[in-house]
Amino acid sequence: MITILLACGAFITQAQQINIRKYNIEDGLVNNDILHIYQDSRGFIWLCTRGGLSRYDGSRFTNYTTDNGLTNDMINDIVEIAEQEFIIAQNSDGPRLLKNDRITPLMPGSNLIINKFYWQNNKRLLATTDYNGIVDWHNGTFMPLNPNYKKSIHEITVVNDSLLLLSEQDASVQLTTLSLREWSSVSPLATTTVFTDSHHRTWIGTGKGLKLLGPATSPGKPIQALPLPSLFNLPILRQNHINQVMEDSKGNFWIATNSGLVQVQPNGGSYIFTLEDGLPSLFINCLLEDHQKNIWIGTPLGLAKHTLSNEIKIFTQQNGLPLEGTGFVSPVTENIARFFSGTGVGELNLATGISKYSSKNDAYFKYKISREEILLIKGQQGKIFKQGEAATKIIKWPADTFSHVIRIGPENFIAVSKNKLFIISDGSAQEKLTMNIPDMMYTIIPGDNDFLWVGFFNSGIYKIKLHRNQQDISLKITDSIVYELPDKHIRALYSDKENELWIGTRYKGLIRLLEPASGKYELQHYGTDQGLSSNFVRVINRDKKGQIWAGTMQGMDKLIPFQNKYRVFNYGKVNKFFSFVNDIRFLQDDWLIAAGFPYLMYARDMQQDTLSPPSAYITMVSMGNSDSSFRVNAGPVKLSYNNAQIHFEFSAPQFINEDFTQFSYRLLGGSDTGWKVAGKSHSVHFASLRPGMYTFEVRALGFDGRWGKVAVYGFTVNTPFWQKPWFIALLISGVCLLAYALYRYRIQQLIRLQKVRNSIATDLHDEIGSNLTNISILTNLSKKDLPESSRAGDFLQRISEEVSSSSQALDDIIWSVNSKHDTLDEMASRMRRYAAELFDSANIDYDLQLDRAFEEKKLIMEQRRDVYLLFKEAVSNISKHAEAKKVVIKIAIEHNQLVLIIKDDGKGFETDKETNRHGLKGMNERVKKWKGKIEIASAVGEGVSVQIRLPVAT
Repeated sequence: MITILLACGAFITQAQQINIRKYNIEDGLVNNDILHIYQDSRGFIWLCTRGGLSRYDGSRFTNYTTDNGLTNDMINDIVEIAEQEFIIAQNSDGPRLLKNDRITPLMPGSNLIINKFYWQNNKRLLATTDYNGIVDWHNGTFMPLNPNYKKSIHEITVVNDSLLLLSEQDASVQLTTLSLREWSSVSPLATTTVFTDSHHRTWIGTGKGLKLLGPATSPGKPIQALPLPSLFNLPILRQNHINQVMEDSKGNFWIATNSGLVQVQPNGGSYIFTLEDGLPSLFINCLLEDHQKNIWIGTPLGLAKHTLSNEIKIFTQQNGLPLEGTGFVSPVTENIARFFSGTGVGELNLATGISKYSSKNDAYFKYKISREEILLIKGQQGKIFKQGEAATKIIKWPADTFSHVIRIGPENFIAVSKNKLFIISDGSAQEKLTMNIPDMMYTIIPGDNDFLWVGFFNSGIYKIKLHRNQQDISLKITDSIVYELPDKHIRALYSDKENELWIGTRYKGLIRLLEPASGKYELQHYGTDQGLSSNFVRVINRDKKGQIWAGTMQGMDKLIPFQNKYRVFNYGKVNKFFSFVNDIRFLQDDWLIAAGFPYLMYARDMQQDTLSPPSAYITMVSMGNSDSSFRVNAGPVKLSYNNAQIHFEFSAPQFINEDFTQFSYRLLGGSDTGWKVAGKSHSVHFASLRPGMYTFEVRALGFDGRWGKVAVYGFTVNTPFWQKPWFIALLISGVCLLAYALYRYRIQQLIRLQKVRNSIATDLHDEIGSNLTNISILTNLSKKDLPESSRAGDFLQRISEEVSSSSQALDDIIWSVNSKHDTLDEMASRMRRYAAELFDSANIDYDLQLDRAFEEKKLIMEQRRDVYLLFKEAVSNISKHAEAKKVVIKIAIEHNQLVLIIKDDGKGFETDKETNRHGLKGMNERVKKWKGKIEIASAVGEGVSVQIRLPVAT
């Protein structure tokens, strides 16, 4: 138990430091020595250091050094001149321009050293320099305000409509006109900073304290310093080195010294922040109030942020509170609160943190008998403490022990003991109702119209009716709510409106129970899924604005009415308060107090839930599988289809509580375009994206439960060439051309087939038809000459010859159209067979020479037929006319040409002599058809040589 108490005490001690957060190089800061702090139009914090420039976006630091385009690591100041366009004041080598995350020279060749920037009326940009006085930014360059003024100036401030106060680099101070004409003489005050506040008072910080400029300085005379006002007349401000004076939006003054940070409040209070408050160093270099009213503190040992938007004070045992903590709390005045523990009651001054409590280790029983009353029982006497009243009321009390007590009248109470209910009046207890439920009653509250609500530890809720008469009060169970509840483990009840009950459970958070006129209960559930800090709810209360506050085991939540329901604002999470809460009470001006173990919290509801949600920004875009990154403002990225990966980093500058910021994102252009919750993650990676155009969108969730402005980034995944329109069009054209070619080929094949059919028909008509006609004629003639057997025999012989010729012609036609005979090997066999039949009967010696390549070659049907007919015509002529003794036939394939050579040793003929023989003409026509050549060489008595060359058609 002691270990638990010590652990809780350590937690609360830490919780008292929640307003200040530190950052250093371990968090990503480029250098710990902060010289100046600046906030841009988007809300990003820029930190000028001795080791480079850092930009803080609420999640990470982005650093710029000499590796990124700077020529000097010491940065004096930075200013935004256009959206995301900055001038960086280096300590040497001239100013630089930062645009779209690229650093380039602002004025090439310039060595102007700028110390600080100043906006005059938010329109004119001035800068103090070394050796050039004050310069004015005009038309893209800095021009001297007074070319004759060559002094080095550190800081300036506008005193009035006609005078400037200058803090010069040699630590002197001087008044000048707006055009840098000397007004006062130079005063060696060891000046470090100058500042004019909203009351038109001009402050001079020096190495030996803070000074106030006198208003009656005469021309040419030294300036006069006035005594410090009483609010500022502090030893630390009279004696120490002053680095900066700043006035915030609430009228607080912040003075940076070498011994800590001084806050002077308008109401006269002051506070000195030191290392014990969380500062990284007592030496304060610079200050800034950001757009959300946080105070940023730059030191030589790092950065600190003081958040003013969560005014919370935590009082613990160090303030005199009991070790076991406080069970209940009750405000007496706006600054005094009573707290109740198991051993007594004490008072705490909320302004000073001083408490009055003396424990006697006596046994007390404490009860919250109404929303404003606490009953403390010891023995047979009770004390009633009412909120807002210092006096107490003494009452009689029975000797019995009860777990819960509530007031139901001026002198009447209802008390709980296990599963029994008692009426207590005038110090005596009467049992009125026994609940036949094997469970313990954990909480009881009065409802409207003389009803009681009783919550059981494990068995839900029961509704009990009070019946009053002049002599007695009776109790009767009228309803139970058990199975309708998502959780029957009841830990807190609250009711201040008719037909409405708030229920705190152990495992399912908060339940709003409504009882419409129909009598059927309506439930609204609020748990961790809706933003509640914990599903274990211990206490419920409603403030004057109608907002429900729930104390849980891990902090405190505020439920804000919204369209007949409520939205959850996690007050504890936003303000980094995570302890469990026993009691919540409300004061004036949105102040509240809460009791727990082992602390008492005094806080103000700063209405953080009404703040506008922060805008989201995409801070980096990079390829997922490489180190290459892209400037966000440099235009859309085009990704290769085989490397379709992209990585985004994003942020939303919100500095009240950076850990609270949550994001959601979506990718338009893909199959899933719904919003996805990124939680606290500040990056997302997409891979294996299909070709197309995409839009990435990201947004941040505000304290008010709304989503902020969406950041948008478009990019493209390039389409592979085979999916591009031109390729698809080309492919379609190719397919169409192929289909057309196939169609043409089919037509040609049909034409070719038709030609074959025509050729066959012609052959049948010319040869077979002619022979049949001859046979018919010879048959008729033979019939007439039948009595003359010799003449009839001649006709019959001729008929036989015609039949044989027709059979052979028909065989040639069938052979030529048979696809099985497409090879030259088949044709060679037929040639051999024909030659053998022809020459053997004529006793002619012949030699048929075939090339091996010839046998393996294939010819189309028409060419095969014509080659065979050429061969047949040639050898037939030899058989009929040559009177040859020997014939040589050579068939070969040479250079894809078919070569047919036929030689005989017959009588020959004169080739130049005209002849009416149709055989040679037919051979010439067939050769010409295939674009071949035929050569016939012969002479009388020397035989004939026929050489035919035909390109092989396939």
